[in-house]
Amino acid sequence: MRRLIFAAKAVLFMGGGILTMILSVGIATSVSAQESQPINFSHKLHATNDNIPCQYCHSYARRSYSSGVPPVSVCVGCHGTNEMPLVRADKAQYPEADKARGYWARQEPIPWVKIHDIPDFVRFPHKKHINADANRFRDDADTACDMQKDDRSLACRVGYFKKGDDDRCVACHGNVKAMDVVQMVDADFGKMGWCLQCHLQVKGAKERKSALTTLGGWFNAKEEDIERAAKIGLKNPKGYHNPNLTDCYTCHY
Repeated sequence: MRRLIFAAKAVLFMGGGILTMILSVGIATSVSAQESQPINFSHKLHATNDNIPCQYCHSYARRSYSSGVPPVSVCVGCHGTNEMPLVRADKAQYPEADKARGYWARQEPIPWVKIHDIPDFVRFPHKKHINADANRFRDDADTACDMQKDDRSLACRVGYFKKGDDDRCVACHGNVKAMDVVQMVDADFGKMGWCLQCHLQVKGAKERKSALTTLGGWFNAKEEDIERAAKIGLKNPKGYHNPNLTDCYTCHY
């Protein structure tokens, strides 16, 4: 959708007709994206009712930059093929499961519509976040969390992240487990300030940001005593220097 909007701006001086056409396409995409999935896949049914972990299907999240779109083989691994149905095989009662079998039979990928997207110039490695050490957060980073009042507050998002496992997915994507149709719960999802909010909750991030760069922070750290270095998280338990999470190149190539 963002690319379509940018394209509309690019042809602003090329004539009202072209501009109107592209804008209409952009509006249609934005309105229908959440409703136009090729299969009515309910995360609530699979992840909550059937208690399937997020990473059973999104198996690349802990080992790759991308969380991965589940291949059709994952679907038919449970639902079976047309010849060997396993779960919810009744085509009349469960037509959505039969759609997955159809893609498998035709050897076609399921053309899912992407809901959570970030610009191509942003580097977000899922594996680093899924496997991150929660102890690097400041001790008071999640103390102000009030789940009843606002479970999408910064403190609550940090709290989800610190819990680990599937709750780390909730920290950024919201409670997808409770959704029949996936949608974004944070209007600022993926924006720079939204990401930096969490990065600034890491021990030492606020103290070190005046150093401007990781390299500058490293030279400053050499002049400080070991106790201070440990206190603000300049070094990890292995003795290596932790990167500054507010550096530009942490998220941008």
